[in-house]
Amino acid sequence: MADTAFSDQVLHEAGWLARLPADFRAAWMARATPFSVPRGEMIYRDGDEGRCLYGLISGAMAITIGPPRLAPRLINIMHPGTWFGVGPLLREGGRKVEFRAAEPSRLVRVSGAAIDQMTAQFPDTPKHIGALAMYGHDVSNRVAAELLIPFSARRVAAVILRIAAPPAEEAQVSPQGVRVTQAQLAEMANVSRNLANTALGELRAAGWVEARYNRIAVRDAAALAAYAYGED
Repeated sequence: MADTAFSDQVLHEAGWLARLPADFRAAWMARATPFSVPRGEMIYRDGDEGRCLYGLISGAMAITIGPPRLAPRLINIMHPGTWFGVGPLLREGGRKVEFRAAEPSRLVRVSGAAIDQMTAQFPDTPKHIGALAMYGHDVSNRVAAELLIPFSARRVAAVILRIAAPPAEEAQVSPQGVRVTQAQLAEMANVSRNLANTALGELRAAGWVEARYNRIAVRDAAALAAYAYGED
């Protein structure tokens, strides 16, 4: 659904685009088309074609992967400031992941034709898009590393830190926290729902997180990180 009344300021303050020169940002956003989606709507799924990039202005995106011979799994939730969709710009074939709105969301879309125009005007455009791909690679590495944390409660803490308290320069999270169910948290941490519930209760009792119905907010990111990545 088209959205003609929106503020894209978050995209100039956090995430990939915010780190690029002002003239590039202005030209890029001049070619962006805003739109809104309700909670649960698919932006794209594994196998979809589409040579365009998306930027998230408000709401949240749930990311699901479905590797060969494995069931689809939720792996991350991302917030305003995030850009995604780079895969088909760098390789042939369809998309490899699914992005779905975890909350009512507002986004912008920059088409492949617009990206070609940007490349003609700004020769460094391919390098900038490559940097976006490397950011996705870094996130994937973090997800994989967290899944190797042997202690399940620390694994849950690491996932909460990633989805509810990303660095401010990467994304902006609502003060109310992230919308996530205990089942989703358990899936991302690769633990049972009971284990996720127990770990969440312990983190809440420590005062590091606030958990309400289907919503988690981080209240002490430093303490949560020290616990999640500690070895004692």
